[in-house]
Amino acid sequence: MRLTIQPFTVHKRFPLTISRGTTAKNTNLLLKIEADSIEGWGEASPFSVIKGTSINSEQLQQDLRNIIPSLEAYHPLQRQAIETVLLESKLHSSLRAAIDTALYDWLGKKVNLPLWKLWVLKGDRLFSTSVTIGISSPEKAVERVKNWLNFMEVKLLKIKLGSPEGIEADKAMILAIRAETPHIPLTVDANGGWTLKEAIEMSDWLDKQNVKYLEQPLQVGDEGNLPQLYQR
Repeated sequence: MRLTIQPFTVHKRFPLTISRGTTAKNTNLLLKIEADSIEGWGEASPFSVIKGTSINSEQLQQDLRNIIPSLEAYHPLQRQAIETVLLESKLHSSLRAAIDTALYDWLGKKVNLPLWKLWVLKGDRLFSTSVTIGISSPEKAVERVKNWLNFMEVKLLKIKLGSPEGIEADKAMILAIRAETPHIPLTVDANGGWTLKEAIEMSDWLDKQNVKYLEQPLQVGDEGNLPQLYQR
């Protein structure tokens, strides 16, 4: 099989601010696997800045180029052999996912089946994805929500919290969004922006606002306090 990679830039419809910073675009990698005149596609993206796990697009490209000669010795149907190469190489999970997706895409085209049928899934069991609202003032958050509502049907909102201005700013943002969209389910991702004390207070408060779930409440390195938070 033959592998090629093509970097491309994805511009966000709106810049996204989380507790670790703001991004307006990402440079991702399009991976193509070609064999038997069939082409399978996969995609890899850089990993967000988290201690010890950050990886940029340039490093992804270099790591992928390094392993391509080893992979091109195989046919896409030799999945076990390919998986052994990937495991032994300790390739970043983003690249492994791209290769895995491209191989499945190739196989689906080979047998002329969409992947949901190839995986024997039920086509009627589709789950809604969320629209993400980044950290901002209450007014800007509501404006962003309105823009999305005008653009598409929104079934779930994911709200980024962990504002550098503190949890009172987080609360004000949630209240403003809830007032604008009382019937749309909300979830929250703090991206490690809270201390244990703040996370306990916010968990209790968010529960009263009917937030469905809370993601990554504690700072990186503070995972040992998750059981204490869970017991709340």
